[in-house]
Amino acid sequence: MILKNQFGRTGHASTRIIFGSYALSKATQAEADRILYMLLECGVNHIDTAPMYGNAEKCIGSWMEQHRDDFFLATKSRKRTYKGAWEDLRRSLSRLRVDYIDLWQLHGLTNPAGWGKVMGPEGALEAFIEARDKGLVRFLGVTGHGNKVPAMHKRSLERFDFDTVLLPYNYLLMQNPRYAADFNELVGLCRKRNVAVQTMKSIARQPLGGRSKTYNTYFYEPLEAQDAIDKSVHWSLGFPDSFVITVGDMQLLPKMLDAANRFEKRPSDIEMSAMVDAFDVQQIFPRAVKRKGKGPQTWGGQLYRALEGIIREGFFKHPNKRTLEHVVKALESKDLSTNGKEDNITNSLARRVKKGVLKKSKISNRWVYWAE
Repeated sequence: MILKNQFGRTGHASTRIIFGSYALSKATQAEADRILYMLLECGVNHIDTAPMYGNAEKCIGSWMEQHRDDFFLATKSRKRTYKGAWEDLRRSLSRLRVDYIDLWQLHGLTNPAGWGKVMGPEGALEAFIEARDKGLVRFLGVTGHGNKVPAMHKRSLERFDFDTVLLPYNYLLMQNPRYAADFNELVGLCRKRNVAVQTMKSIARQPLGGRSKTYNTYFYEPLEAQDAIDKSVHWSLGFPDSFVITVGDMQLLPKMLDAANRFEKRPSDIEMSAMVDAFDVQQIFPRAVKRKGKGPQTWGGQLYRALEGIIREGFFKHPNKRTLEHVVKALESKDLSTNGKEDNITNSLARRVKKGVLKKSKISNRWVYWAE
């Protein structure tokens, strides 16, 4: 049986496994129906989604008319302005076919410049508070990827009393002393305020590198052997009172649910170290490096390297056509600041289209990019 805990101060007893609906980003409705039936059978009662997750919100929406009371429903917004956040919320409510969202989260809030815009006048936080006051959302949270997330989440909690945080957490990541120290400091603050802590990337194995994607995981290769998944999920669940977001792949979801169903205790460090060696587990987030000077050390130089990196990793491989928003998120996962740089990124993509490295076309009035 998958255990439940009080989800922070929300009053909801959530399963300690939360369904990460990125797994439905390319799903048909029939595939999504099968997954949602599986969640009900397993007792999972909490769904995490986002507008950027492809088909996910629409697929989930077809279920909400009959199953709204069965799930605590969370979505997000990556918009940094008041107006943009409101547009996201209206779209999410429509796609999900609901009158309210249980948890609305500021998505990927790790860049200091973007953080300043969100927290400032006419920033997204104003929309979040207004939506909560109007009853369109019940609780507010913040999410993020990368090594800087714990410190940035602590900064966010010092500015505003968020109800939840979401950030990466796995055995190997916690072997990074700086990340571990920042994470533990954040957790201390969350426990003091009864803020729910959600974790992700529990079964991340290594960056994709130049390999083609086998699973629907965003920028990394996941563990796939049941024993390795068991150890990794059990290790993450070994952090008391936390909630683990499932992997973004329909094939691996049953293995994670099976592992969670059999959780009893956290594996030892010796067991985890042996698993890391056996499966060649590697850090998926690069260590942050301070950039100074000109040339390759400028923002433009960093953009060049980050963009070349995601191209080599197969990010643009057909049929995974990517919008500018997808590209921005992938670049931020490389610890690249992107706030206010959309035009620069678009120009860099255009140069690669001109060189034949990428192709582009317009879908629903938005440019998409891919590589053959």
